[in-house]
Amino acid sequence: MAYSLNTYSQYRKSKDTRLEIYPNNDVAAELLCLHRRDGSLVLSVLECIPDSANLPMPNDVFAEIDKQVRASSNRMVVVGIDAYLSLLDEGNISAFITALFGRIDAQKLNAAFLICIDNWNSVKHRYSNPKYENSLQVVSLLGSTTYIQPPSVTIVPSKWYSDNDSVNGFHKLIESMGDFAPTGDFIVALEDFIARRAGLSKNVTQIVDVKTFAARYYGITDSLSERTIETIIVGAKGNGTPPVTFLAEQFDSSNTDLRMVLKRLNELPDDELWPAYVWWLSKTIATPTYLSKVLSADVTKQSLLRRYIVEDATQLITDVNARRFAEERAAAIREIGIETESLIIEFIRATNNYSNEDIAPWLNCGTTAECIEIIRRVAKSDLTIGVADGWKRLYPALVDYLSVDFDYGNMELNTYFNEYRKLKISDRVTEAFTRRALHSVVPSTVIARNAILQTFSADNDIALLVVDGMGAEYYPLILSMAKRRGMNVESCCVANANIPSSTEFNAISWDDSKRLSPLNGIDNIVHNGAVKHEKCTFEQNFVATLGVFTNIFNRIAEGLSKYSRVVLTSDHGSSRLAVLAHNAKLNKTLPWSGEVDDWRYAKEPANTTRPPEFEAVYNAERNVRYWVVRGYNRLPKSGPKLYELHGGATLEERLVPLIVFSKTKLVTESKQLGRKTTEQIVEKMDFDI
Repeated sequence: MAYSLNTYSQYRKSKDTRLEIYPNNDVAAELLCLHRRDGSLVLSVLECIPDSANLPMPNDVFAEIDKQVRASSNRMVVVGIDAYLSLLDEGNISAFITALFGRIDAQKLNAAFLICIDNWNSVKHRYSNPKYENSLQVVSLLGSTTYIQPPSVTIVPSKWYSDNDSVNGFHKLIESMGDFAPTGDFIVALEDFIARRAGLSKNVTQIVDVKTFAARYYGITDSLSERTIETIIVGAKGNGTPPVTFLAEQFDSSNTDLRMVLKRLNELPDDELWPAYVWWLSKTIATPTYLSKVLSADVTKQSLLRRYIVEDATQLITDVNARRFAEERAAAIREIGIETESLIIEFIRATNNYSNEDIAPWLNCGTTAECIEIIRRVAKSDLTIGVADGWKRLYPALVDYLSVDFDYGNMELNTYFNEYRKLKISDRVTEAFTRRALHSVVPSTVIARNAILQTFSADNDIALLVVDGMGAEYYPLILSMAKRRGMNVESCCVANANIPSSTEFNAISWDDSKRLSPLNGIDNIVHNGAVKHEKCTFEQNFVATLGVFTNIFNRIAEGLSKYSRVVLTSDHGSSRLAVLAHNAKLNKTLPWSGEVDDWRYAKEPANTTRPPEFEAVYNAERNVRYWVVRGYNRLPKSGPKLYELHGGATLEERLVPLIVFSKTKLVTESKQLGRKTTEQIVEKMDFDI
């Protein structure tokens, strides 16, 4: 039968070993109060469990209960049994109840054991003998009985999880469950927990697999390796932050801009965390972006740059978002710099068969390799209609070089140099232009360079910058670059240098104190190519040549910081087409007896009539008359073949730019220098911006 608390109160004063079954926690609490008023002491199973990582089994627990009850002179009330039983499997629960009834049968302990009716109902059929109830050795108390949801317990290694929501060890767990029937969710963090423990309840989840742990607590379900996941989890725990926050701090969130991610990933060590950064970024960055495309498939530290620069770009050339992807890619590549050049070359090689329209947006990183490819493609296009819009933004210096917006001051010069530049870009020469070069002469309107310089030489506030080998072909390039930079061009023209058009015949009289350091880059490329002692392609050489002009404008800017004006000019030009004509067998090697000075000139031989292929000039300083080769013919000089030739009498060899830059903003348009006639050399050029 079942007793109410009031009825049972007259029987509770006893020294026998008794099992008291309570229907709910409220009744259990009242019953415990009654025992305490009677002078009984409370013994929790918690006090019989050591503070260790192991949960003792029933025999060990009862051995400690027996010891503590026998050591007390007071009656003991044992609580916390239900919390302990909630952790055990059916076999161990049965072992505990068997041990309990063994003590009830022996009646040697002055103790009452409190147990919830739910736990009693699962075993009472084994102890149905009425003697237990009749002798009040087993007492059931009245009260409302509702099913109590068993607690859910999860055991995890403490190296992965330990915070305010967890308890450390079984001792703390049972303490947190309370003295009566427990319920709720509990996380137990155990040290050295590497294998599942035997004897525990099915309500106790034991997580020893880090992937299972990461999926359950952090939602990490991706195919990261166990080592990577554990590195994340352990690092996050040590940092006191969630894994996502930990990764963000380690990666440095200031680098999550699409422009910086590639650089950051490339510089981070190739350790267990590297794949985690990729995983985190793939969850963090916006889509669709080029980076999200790259990170959407397996990527390693070793494959990152190749994937980003070559492989994925090749697959996305014609994507609907190609232009946006290409801009994003270029910004990231520029942050890394020269390290990417070889991969850019691979990308160019892999996309050789794509149309200009498709590939142009992707050649936008500003590398030498891309500039070379742009020139190669432009050379194959129809330059009679100009450079296609797709290339203009990518390589403005090339567009500047081919510009027809600036007048040489003479229609024949305009026609000649416009055609010359187009042929040079195409790295070819025609028979017609070879004939034109032979018969073209310097217009009478062109003044000698030294005569113009003489008009400036007395001014102490003007400096001279001489660029070796910079012929008149670069005249539009200089003016166009100046316009784009908003520089003040006071006056400009093309001028006539001395012939033979080599440096040794082109001395410039100017006070050395007002000379800026000369630049020899163009002439060095003419003779040696972009890389000395290596065979260079025309495209390599031309890209390097255009690159020299950045240094030229830097030098001009430096000069204007000290002087009010800077005069830019050159000693001579050179001819690429003269070399091409020889290679195409469109020229001839002129007969000559004895040694010659150069491919393009020689001292006048005695007692010989000058052939029409030469132009004669007297050098007063040396008291020598020279014969200078006209057109693209050459003399039979021994020695290496050069990339370009100079010293001859073609327009590109003997005409040079002469441009005056001013620190002061101009109020009028640039004026022509040294005119002989009223012909306007330069059309309106609004540099004053």
